[in-house]
Amino acid sequence: MSKFSTRMIVTLSVLVALQVVLTRFCSFNAWNVRIGLGFTALVIAAIFYGPVAAAIVGGLGDFIGSIAFPTGSYFPGFTLTQVLMGLVFGFALYRKYYNAPLFSFGSTQNQTEGTTLTGNTMTQIIRIVIAVLINQCIFSLLLNTLWISVLYGSSFTGLLSTRALQAAVTAPIQIIIISVLQGILKRADIRSLLAV
Repeated sequence: MSKFSTRMIVTLSVLVALQVVLTRFCSFNAWNVRIGLGFTALVIAAIFYGPVAAAIVGGLGDFIGSIAFPTGSYFPGFTLTQVLMGLVFGFALYRKYYNAPLFSFGSTQNQTEGTTLTGNTMTQIIRIVIAVLINQCIFSLLLNTLWISVLYGSSFTGLLSTRALQAAVTAPIQIIIISVLQGILKRADIRSLLAV
């Protein structure tokens, strides 16, 4: 992401609004568990604009959603978590990076975008899996559980078991949705429609 154009600011604003709507109105919420589709706005920002844009969408989406549609008191730790998740998705999924080899073992060859489950496609799947596991295991499970325990004075280890179930359910769903979404957003007609 080199600079913020007017079109990019408008697109990111729409993605922030999308994250607010999907997180606040299209997700299952209990007091310490949330399963929803709010992450898709971060993923779209990450694919098209990179880590900084995805972090901005995550941070602003959480802040605006917490202020406009509160489900409890605002806590900045959750906003920090969304920013970090956006950064991880950005580094893993940004279109500038997703054709680069994740690890290099000897010689590397340039591959075209139409490969099967080898080369580029396998690298992209590995990137998606790693990003989702980092976000679910470190940020959602550990960091958000810490924030909940601080906010409500609950036992960290007691909360961990119920939130571990959330991470186990959410991770495979996110991997599938991101894989499909990335395939759709790589199409030239979609990119030209969105002018990215």
